[in-house]
Amino acid sequence: MSWKPTFWLLALVVITGLFIVVFEKNAGSDSRALPVDDSLLHVSSEAVTRLAMTAGDVSVECVRRDGQWFLTRPMDARANEARINRIIEALVTIHQREILSPERLELRRLTTASFGLDTPRVRLLVGNELRVDEVVLGDDSPLGDLVYLRLNGGKDVIGATCQMQDILPIDVDSLRDRSVFSSAIKRAVRLELKYPGVFLQLALRDGNWRIQQPLDARADNRRVERLLLSLMALKIESFGSTAPADPFVYGLGPDEAAMQISLFIEGGKEPLVLTVGKARQDNPALLYAGISDVPSLCAINKEVLALQAIRVDSLRDRRLCDADPAAIVSVMLREGDAKLVMVKTEKGNWMIMEPFRFKADSPSIGTFLRTVCDLKIEEGRSGVGTNMLDGNPSALSCRLDLATVLPSNPVTNETGGLMAAGSVWSYLFYAPLTGASNSPVYSVETKTTSLIHPQALAALWPKSMTASSLVDPRFYMDCQMLDLSPGQVRRITLAHKGREETVTFSNEKMWLVDSPPDGQIVEEAIPSLLGLASTLRAERIESMNSTNALMYGIDESSPRVTFGLTGASGIQKTVLIGRGCEGGGVYAMIQGQDVVFVLRQDVAQALTHRLVETR
Repeated sequence: MSWKPTFWLLALVVITGLFIVVFEKNAGSDSRALPVDDSLLHVSSEAVTRLAMTAGDVSVECVRRDGQWFLTRPMDARANEARINRIIEALVTIHQREILSPERLELRRLTTASFGLDTPRVRLLVGNELRVDEVVLGDDSPLGDLVYLRLNGGKDVIGATCQMQDILPIDVDSLRDRSVFSSAIKRAVRLELKYPGVFLQLALRDGNWRIQQPLDARADNRRVERLLLSLMALKIESFGSTAPADPFVYGLGPDEAAMQISLFIEGGKEPLVLTVGKARQDNPALLYAGISDVPSLCAINKEVLALQAIRVDSLRDRRLCDADPAAIVSVMLREGDAKLVMVKTEKGNWMIMEPFRFKADSPSIGTFLRTVCDLKIEEGRSGVGTNMLDGNPSALSCRLDLATVLPSNPVTNETGGLMAAGSVWSYLFYAPLTGASNSPVYSVETKTTSLIHPQALAALWPKSMTASSLVDPRFYMDCQMLDLSPGQVRRITLAHKGREETVTFSNEKMWLVDSPPDGQIVEEAIPSLLGLASTLRAERIESMNSTNALMYGIDESSPRVTFGLTGASGIQKTVLIGRGCEGGGVYAMIQGQDVVFVLRQDVAQALTHRLVETR
């Protein structure tokens, strides 16, 4: 056997092994040079709560607490959240495109200094309590499309995309929040504004702003919110180096300050306070300012002094009543011994409960309540009693009680109509005082007297009514006297001028003449009459407790029309027609009720139009 084939076979195996080793090594090196297109930091911007940056001799550290960013180095101060968020967004969106290993660097005879990583432009620490990554940013690539960086002290040089313009330059001044008041102003629950001769205090109660000083009154929520928005817009123009050693020099002492604004934040222990002092000598358009959570002297624009124009009257809620008209379910009016009580049913309709039970006109009551809630105060006065009215107690016109809850007990003359505990508004309306141009209205709950323009009060009285008292139920009674469904009417009887006509609806669904026996139904008379019965409305209510119908021309001989709903022995409604009245109307009544109302002349004639004619 020859040894030569064996030798050549062994040589081939060795050569093949060497080739595989070299190929795999080179393949591994080349694969690291290929684009990897992966995120550098696997963290979301929302998860980042710590950020530290060092660029040259500038070193800054920030933390996020309760959703707000703060500087912790080189000072403790509020941070510019928009600026910090841009930096973090630039970091978390870095994508690595190329990885240069130490072996490749050695082959190219390059070092980390070749990529600006020995003296980096900026060194950053980004993360949270669980993990912090270090990112060192060096030079741009020759084409400027990549930035070279190192991650967490690794030996690889990474070429990556990065929005460097959102990171550099690192400037402490640009990282500070220039808002006078922090974003926590959105959670303000108390506001105090003080300047020479004026002290205003407002507080948030049950979701509504209220003036507490110099008087106790409702505030206009929209005006207070606009004031808060103007405070949110205040900006710091420049920062001093440190807090002033002597605040009096800058006009920031408690007695020298041009203005002081204090904001109390929900859950906060100390208020946010802005103190405005003197104008800067080098720039009179700027005023020195001290801000409680800013550790240095500041300067703000003198336009802040425009807030000195605010007066308590400009923040008051000018509405007499702040109730929601749609939420009111109980109304009581009293004038002397007269009392009117109305309540809203579960179906949303209004009923008169006193002095008698009657269906109320819901649109009219809705208009009345909206008018009350639209009354505007011309001038407000606060006190512990009706002092301004003591000299003229007889001028009391009426009392109005509104409630968003129904009375706990039925309202009667004996109970006095006391309202249940809940949202209640009670007012005493007075006639204008001698020589006064406005009418006083006293609020029982707030013990304040407000002045209302007489024309505004006059709008409470419907112009179409002749009654002069607000307690008159006629203002509020439903003027629809009949609302019969034509399909329910089975019998109609008309008595007029000594003649009686009766028609009935047969089982064959036809109207037939009962009397006179030789009569014939007048064409279209029944459909017309049924149409009136379904929507019979009065022009007005003349009397609601009439015991003498004769004075209205109504007696047993008066024309009448009777609608039988379930046959001869069933329920029926009878309309009695009386004499004419001033204005061309005609008096009428529904039999069994003491209410006298007025119909138009043509409606009264249509009700008594003949149903049957003789053949």
